[in-house]
Amino acid sequence: MRKLQKDLLLIFALFWTTTMMLGQNTIKEKADIQYRLKAYDLAVNSYQKYLTANENDIDAMAKLAESLYRSNDIISAARWYKKVTANPQHSIQNDIQFGKILMKMGLYDRAESQFEKIAEQNPKLSRHYVNSCNFAKNILAMDDKYITSQMRFSTPYDEFGTEIKNGKLIYCSFKKNNINNKSLIQRDANILYSYNLKTGEKQEFKSGLMNMSGIGPIRYSPSGKYVVYTRNNFINGTLQITGEEKDLSVYIAEVDENGQFVNEEALPFNDMESSTAFACFGKDDNTIYFSSNKNSDNFDLYESKKIDGKWSQGIALNKNINTPGNEITPYYVAGKLYFSSDFLNGIGGYDVYKINQYKGKWSYPVNLGKGVNSPGDDIYFCIDQNENRAFVTSNRLRTKGGYDIYSAVPSKKISDDDELVYNYMPSAVELDNLTEAKAKDVKIKSSKTVSYSDEEAAATDISLDNAKMIAYDEVILSPSRVYFIQLASLTRSKVDGKKFRRLTKFGNVYKVKKGNITKIRLGYFVSRDEAQAVLASVKKQGYRDAFIVEDLLNSSELELLESNYTFNNSKKYKKPAETGDYKIKLAAYSNPLYFNVNKVKDLGVIEQWSKGKWTIFILSGYKDFNDAQKAMLKARNRGFTTAEMVIDDNGILTRVKNN
Repeated sequence: MRKLQKDLLLIFALFWTTTMMLGQNTIKEKADIQYRLKAYDLAVNSYQKYLTANENDIDAMAKLAESLYRSNDIISAARWYKKVTANPQHSIQNDIQFGKILMKMGLYDRAESQFEKIAEQNPKLSRHYVNSCNFAKNILAMDDKYITSQMRFSTPYDEFGTEIKNGKLIYCSFKKNNINNKSLIQRDANILYSYNLKTGEKQEFKSGLMNMSGIGPIRYSPSGKYVVYTRNNFINGTLQITGEEKDLSVYIAEVDENGQFVNEEALPFNDMESSTAFACFGKDDNTIYFSSNKNSDNFDLYESKKIDGKWSQGIALNKNINTPGNEITPYYVAGKLYFSSDFLNGIGGYDVYKINQYKGKWSYPVNLGKGVNSPGDDIYFCIDQNENRAFVTSNRLRTKGGYDIYSAVPSKKISDDDELVYNYMPSAVELDNLTEAKAKDVKIKSSKTVSYSDEEAAATDISLDNAKMIAYDEVILSPSRVYFIQLASLTRSKVDGKKFRRLTKFGNVYKVKKGNITKIRLGYFVSRDEAQAVLASVKKQGYRDAFIVEDLLNSSELELLESNYTFNNSKKYKKPAETGDYKIKLAAYSNPLYFNVNKVKDLGVIEQWSKGKWTIFILSGYKDFNDAQKAMLKARNRGFTTAEMVIDDNGILTRVKNN
């Protein structure tokens, strides 16, 4: 009898284990199908569910990371790629993709370290990406070449792909009531809108085509008699161009006297096995430039000519322009071809470049510089010649949706003899030999006046009165959307941090100023799931009214109330004594991305302070004056030539006067 019981138990255990394994395999298969069909939001949920029981499945981890990235959630993607690249079975492509995401976050030093890891496997590729990181840091140390502003019609949904016609901006977007379709087979497509640049009136653009959805971008011919456009299946909230697309095609139509598109026909260089997209006209109605991945795994640029009434298959532009990466969204005007590339040296993601044609040959690509370009993807560039401005589509930080449209006005008149930023760095120039001279350094004095003009700041001392610490032993480089746990909302600004100190094992406690209200928040967390897990523990600590909020991690709003760094390392945290605590003020920047953490991270604890629009970086952790003075001299030798000693007197910074 006992043997029978044991056998039954064994059979039941085997049945249960097999059922569970089959169930997990079904979840993985479902996730893989969702991934292939670009239903990345659904794939994320499926992979997360699968990984709860199969946490070491490197394939599922990598696809989850990539699904998050393609859903424009680069912070969560970075967290998962970090786990993927820590697994011994990960591929070199995982390292590269993680490095690219770090660049898109503006974390160039960390990206550089990531790219260096592939040096043994592919030294040439490693060197290319490391140089690109150095190039990006140099660009960000320069002044903006363009002043950009988000278009007023921006919504929480994707807007992209602009064209100028008769004073109107024609662009693509998704309708509010068309974005909730969860079908894996068919997602609602974008439609065309027109925006009057004078009056601000926005309305649907009536093209006259029978199938008007899934069109964009469009480009008119120089004569205005023709229009070319891409038929796409872009999904709101996801990356549009990865290089793998096989379902994009281009069409041409005539434009009648009422502006309607008639006599539509597919262009002959479309290919069933690949994508052809983003066509634009060249110098006349008989020249078209387009992108295609028909001859490689990535998009290249091609030129097609209309000869005897027929369009040629297209000739690829030269190798100085077409790279191992993607070259997309060409735009031709006045003898220049603008396009975006994710491989040529840039700030991150896709950058916009310009090439000139002279005697039938194209010049080397020129990066348009900071302003038009950002750490994110900058694509679909076009120019409004009448108003001397440009438009670019970007998923840079602070967009309202995944992609938004920005206008860009040159910060100064630029001639062909004054090129902005060349797409190479002289081999003799190394980043380590450059100084921080191009960063905005702000000196200390007792004046109460704060200037918000970059030009005045370069010549005028700025007071550190009311400067506040926002980070201890970490650096908040760029605004991004994160999660906090809100503990309290107060009408007073003075708060006793001791009552929240026991929560620092879960994260930092911040004061966040919102108008006249001070929010007390715990965090920050890069995923809602992480915040949700901590919230349960916080409520057990007695904070039953605590809740999760999603907000922009904006250093100008934050003040560090209690730090988790010192508590996590079992050190007693205390405010400086009345006699003062010696620290080193390195520099103040209008953009914290200018700060190179690696240059000084071994000299002390890095503190980040905020004063109006300025971010101030300070070193601390010195036992006495002599200890701090040694660190100050080292910092000066490493390029922070105006580094000086300050005293932190209970949160008030004062300059140490020379005797």
